[in-house]
Amino acid sequence: MSQSNDRRYSKGQTDELQQQIAALSRRQAELTALYEVGKELASTLDPNQLLELILDRAITLVQAERGFLVLCDEASEGFEIAVARQFEPREGGDAEAEISRRLIQNVLTQQEPVITINAQEDPRFMGSDSIVSHHIRSVLAVPLIFQTDLIGAIYVDTRFFLRRFQDTDLALLDAMANQAAVAIHMARLYDSLQTRNEQLEAALAKLRETQDELVKAKQLSTVGKMASSIIHDIKSPLTVIKGYVIFLARDDLATEKRQQVARTVMNAIDTFTGMTQEILDYAHGESTLTLQPVNVGNFVESVCSFLETNFARKGIETQIALAFSDTLVMDAEKMRRVFYNVASNAYDAMEEGGTFTITSDLKDDHVEFHLKDTGPGIPEQIRDTLFEPFVSWGKEHGTGLGLAIARKIVEDHGGYIELVSEDGQGADFIIRLPRTNLPHPAR
Repeated sequence: MSQSNDRRYSKGQTDELQQQIAALSRRQAELTALYEVGKELASTLDPNQLLELILDRAITLVQAERGFLVLCDEASEGFEIAVARQFEPREGGDAEAEISRRLIQNVLTQQEPVITINAQEDPRFMGSDSIVSHHIRSVLAVPLIFQTDLIGAIYVDTRFFLRRFQDTDLALLDAMANQAAVAIHMARLYDSLQTRNEQLEAALAKLRETQDELVKAKQLSTVGKMASSIIHDIKSPLTVIKGYVIFLARDDLATEKRQQVARTVMNAIDTFTGMTQEILDYAHGESTLTLQPVNVGNFVESVCSFLETNFARKGIETQIALAFSDTLVMDAEKMRRVFYNVASNAYDAMEEGGTFTITSDLKDDHVEFHLKDTGPGIPEQIRDTLFEPFVSWGKEHGTGLGLAIARKIVEDHGGYIELVSEDGQGADFIIRLPRTNLPHPAR
């Protein structure tokens, strides 16, 4: 009797041990599969190719028969199907009708995975044409989330005569979804960097094309003489930026390091794109105004609304005091650039915060604007040349063309701009524009 019990006990131990070994083997296989999937996802930065790869690997990973990858559509606050793997093509069929929209919307809204092993009886699927018509038995759906950003979802299912999904399948697909979300984010970031880099290259090419034309215009002779040196200054950091973009494509780059490099590149591109655009704006010898009646009150309000967020970072308050808020004929977009350029100088001048005030008044047949800051004022030695090209003060970056562009736009309107400033008393830029404007001859 004792020997019989011993044999049964020994067999029980053996069975339990075999089960544990089998479980460990399955877990090892799952981890190996996840590792291989992760390597594959890191091998491409092409967004479309990546989405196809993600769905194919998801279907293989959990042995599903059908699958969809959907992406959030911010414009409609819904989603769109990016990739689909159907049971079989349906002639004249619509992919939207082949998936339970209610389920997907629920996964996106709750940002939680969903599993069902009997979709036909699950109340969450009641009324779903795709579930009924395709005899769907088991469904898995997981959200794609990068940090706090919802990207989309992965949906897979099987029919009655195939396997039912288990909780282990859900955990496996959810883990892969985390890898996929990171890969999609990085691919989008890389695509954005490439686009910005191409834009910067195009701006530089345009600058080179116009260089010969610039030197022919008398009023732009200064720009023509300095264009070569400006291109040289921008070309050097552009080479660095291109190097970082190539660096981002490395498979072994850690996510944190990739994000750090990406932020550095984006900041550099923004800075130099702005400098290039400012040079190009000033370089165009001809200026065509689109003159329309503009409500001064609304115009100034929109300018200050744009400035407030950036100014608030340095503790700068914007104030408006309009004695004249009626209609003025001008090119609103170009005049907005004038106000922004003056405000940019005020922003740089007020390191410890302060106040930026815009006032207006009617002086005979002219409207007079005052754009005044409470900074340290403009140094006396550059007041007379402040509106000349390439003159700047107290800035680490910039082209020195902001106020030159402002003067050109104001003069094209038949008006003029001047500076009133004393040391320690801030700067007051006065802009006078004719109340009723006629198009100024193109220059």
